[in-house]
Amino acid sequence: MAMQTFEELADEDLDRIEARAAAATTGPWFSYVAGRDPEADGSFIELGRCNEVGTFESIELVGATAADQDFIASARQDVPMLLRAVRCLRARLRYESVSNKNDSH
Repeated sequence: MAMQTFEELADEDLDRIEARAAAATTGPWFSYVAGRDPEADGSFIELGRCNEVGTFESIELVGATAADQDFIASARQDVPMLLRAVRCLRARLRYESVSNKNDSH
Protein backbone atom coordinates (compact mmCIF):
# COMPACT_ATOMS: atom_id res chain seq x y z
CA MET A 1 0.00 0.00 0.00
CA ALA A 2 1.41 3.38 -0.98
CA MET A 3 1.97 5.87 1.78
CA GLN A 4 -0.18 8.98 1.51
CA THR A 5 1.59 12.29 1.38
CA PHE A 6 0.21 15.61 2.53
CA GLU A 7 1.33 19.14 2.92
CA GLU A 8 1.75 20.14 6.53
CA LEU A 9 -0.41 23.02 7.61
CA ALA A 10 1.65 26.06 8.45
CA ASP A 11 0.95 27.94 11.66
CA GLU A 12 -0.51 30.70 9.48
CA ASP A 13 -3.01 28.20 8.04
CA LEU A 14 -4.07 27.21 11.55
CA ASP A 15 -4.35 30.89 12.47
CA ARG A 16 -6.68 31.52 9.52
CA ILE A 17 -8.85 28.52 10.41
CA GLU A 18 -8.96 29.69 14.02
CA ALA A 19 -9.95 33.21 12.94
CA ARG A 20 -12.85 31.86 10.85
CA ALA A 21 -14.04 29.74 13.77
CA ALA A 22 -13.78 32.69 16.16
CA ALA A 23 -15.74 34.93 13.77
CA ALA A 24 -18.64 32.47 13.48
CA THR A 25 -21.61 32.59 15.84
CA THR A 26 -20.67 31.09 19.19
CA GLY A 27 -21.72 27.54 19.90
CA PRO A 28 -22.71 25.04 20.67
CA TRP A 29 -24.69 24.38 17.50
CA PHE A 30 -27.29 21.61 17.33
CA SER A 31 -28.68 19.88 14.25
CA TYR A 32 -32.40 19.07 14.15
CA VAL A 33 -33.82 17.09 11.25
CA ALA A 34 -37.55 16.77 10.54
CA GLY A 35 -38.62 13.14 10.60
CA ARG A 36 -35.58 12.08 12.59
CA ASP A 37 -35.68 14.24 15.70
CA PRO A 38 -39.05 14.13 17.51
CA GLU A 39 -38.81 17.74 18.75
CA ALA A 40 -37.98 19.14 15.29
CA ASP A 41 -40.76 20.79 13.33
CA GLY A 42 -38.33 21.37 10.46
CA SER A 43 -34.70 20.83 9.53
CA PHE A 44 -32.34 23.48 10.88
CA ILE A 45 -29.20 24.15 12.88
CA GLU A 46 -29.91 25.80 16.21
CA LEU A 47 -27.17 28.28 17.04
CA GLY A 48 -27.25 27.64 20.75
CA ARG A 49 -28.55 31.05 21.76
CA CYS A 50 -31.95 30.43 23.28
CA ASN A 51 -33.39 33.51 24.96
CA GLU A 52 -35.69 33.76 27.98
CA VAL A 53 -38.85 33.32 25.91
CA GLY A 54 -37.58 30.13 24.29
CA THR A 55 -36.79 31.47 20.83
CA PHE A 56 -33.46 30.89 19.16
CA GLU A 57 -31.43 31.80 16.10
CA SER A 58 -31.09 29.13 13.46
CA ILE A 59 -29.65 28.32 10.06
CA GLU A 60 -31.77 26.53 7.47
CA LEU A 61 -29.93 24.82 4.65
CA VAL A 62 -31.36 24.21 1.19
CA GLY A 63 -30.36 21.02 -0.57
CA ALA A 64 -28.32 19.60 2.31
CA THR A 65 -28.64 16.02 3.47
CA ALA A 66 -29.11 15.25 7.15
CA ALA A 67 -25.47 14.13 7.23
CA ASP A 68 -24.34 17.44 5.69
CA GLN A 69 -26.33 19.39 8.26
CA ASP A 70 -25.01 17.28 11.15
CA PHE A 71 -21.45 17.80 9.91
CA ILE A 72 -21.82 21.58 9.67
CA ALA A 73 -23.40 21.82 13.12
CA SER A 74 -20.75 19.59 14.68
CA ALA A 75 -17.93 21.48 12.98
CA ARG A 76 -18.70 24.47 15.23
CA GLN A 77 -17.55 22.44 18.22
CA ASP A 78 -15.10 20.13 16.44
CA VAL A 79 -12.90 22.69 14.64
CA PRO A 80 -11.76 24.57 17.77
CA MET A 81 -11.16 21.24 19.54
CA LEU A 82 -9.07 19.93 16.61
CA LEU A 83 -7.08 23.16 16.46
CA ARG A 84 -6.22 22.85 20.16
CA ALA A 85 -5.17 19.22 19.63
CA VAL A 86 -2.94 20.07 16.64
CA ARG A 87 -1.27 22.93 18.50
CA CYS A 88 -0.76 20.74 21.58
CA LEU A 89 0.76 17.91 19.54
CA ARG A 90 3.04 20.33 17.70
CA ALA A 91 4.25 21.77 21.01
CA ARG A 92 4.89 18.27 22.32
CA LEU A 93 6.88 17.36 19.19
CA ARG A 94 8.96 20.53 19.50
CA TYR A 95 9.64 19.77 23.16
CA GLU A 96 10.64 16.18 22.43
CA SER A 97 12.85 17.28 19.54
CA VAL A 98 14.71 19.74 21.78
CA SER A 99 14.86 17.19 24.58
CA ASN A 100 16.31 14.53 22.26
CA LYS A 101 18.93 16.97 20.95
CA ASN A 102 19.99 17.79 24.50
CA ASP A 103 20.18 14.09 25.43
CA SER A 104 22.49 13.32 22.50
CA HIS A 105 25.14 15.80 23.65
